[in-house]
Amino acid sequence: MFSVNQKARKIVHYMIENKELMNIEVHELSNGATVIDTGLNCPGSWAAARFLVEATLGGLGQVQYSTMELEGLELPQVEIYVDQPAIACLSCQLSGWPLPEAKNQAGIVPLISGPARAVVCKDRFAQVVDYQDHSPEVVAAIQDNVLPDEKLTQLIATECKVDPRGVFILLAPTGSLVGSINVVARTLETAIWRLHTLGLDIKKTYSAWGKAPLPPVTKDEYQAMIRTNVYTYYGGTAAFFIEEDDEKIERIIKEVPLSPRTTRNYGRSFSELLDEAGGNIFNVTDFVHNVTKIIMHNSKTGSTFQEGEIDLQMLKSCL
Repeated sequence: MFSVNQKARKIVHYMIENKELMNIEVHELSNGATVIDTGLNCPGSWAAARFLVEATLGGLGQVQYSTMELEGLELPQVEIYVDQPAIACLSCQLSGWPLPEAKNQAGIVPLISGPARAVVCKDRFAQVVDYQDHSPEVVAAIQDNVLPDEKLTQLIATECKVDPRGVFILLAPTGSLVGSINVVARTLETAIWRLHTLGLDIKKTYSAWGKAPLPPVTKDEYQAMIRTNVYTYYGGTAAFFIEEDDEKIERIIKEVPLSPRTTRNYGRSFSELLDEAGGNIFNVTDFVHNVTKIIMHNSKTGSTFQEGEIDLQMLKSCL
């Protein structure tokens, strides 16, 4: 079986070799762990964002950029193309591994994403996929405005059973170009988890693509969190290639996307929902964490199913 961490390590190595071109900084900690700062103390770049997302996908996806128009406002758009989406998104990309032992002075618990999760397989998202990686080097990512330290990297090393010198952490604050792109590139991870909760066998999804517009970047971390999540949820499209019975897809597809049908909180201010949840997005209840437009390509029958549309008014409302 292939190693998602070894594939991601090659991407990270390329980033380190080209750090000046990508406007990023590389720090070696006293325990030998490596931290790649892509937006906290440096500007970052489109290239750094692309490689960071592709590393968090365990090398199983590619990122491209295009544009979309929002009632006269031209915006960049992040496109993502993924193979083996269950492994790429749920075992790797999703920020699903909390490390409460390493919470910062503000009491914020770091949420780890990236293929290091596929080694540990402790969180509920990774555990639904029949895949576990084994690698002497692990790649993790974190969205924070504080550089990871020896305590955090040692915890990751211990959990992954590797030497700290084999730990590579990609840092991207949400209030940065790279961090914002990293969030809106998560269209597929939210959608595939929704498919799983509705009872679809996600092992039957073999390829996928998604897209979402990038809102104007702001260094205000809280405002950046609001904007990027709204643009992912209300501006996102997720499409899956699957081999399944048409009847099963027809039965669930109306329940898949974020819509007034699937959540009573549709259209509510995301800042209000986040405030009610104490700032923790995973505590936002009665809300379908998903994109508003879903497409299912069934290669078993040649049929295509589509449900929902992106919500331009919600995208405008948070600018």
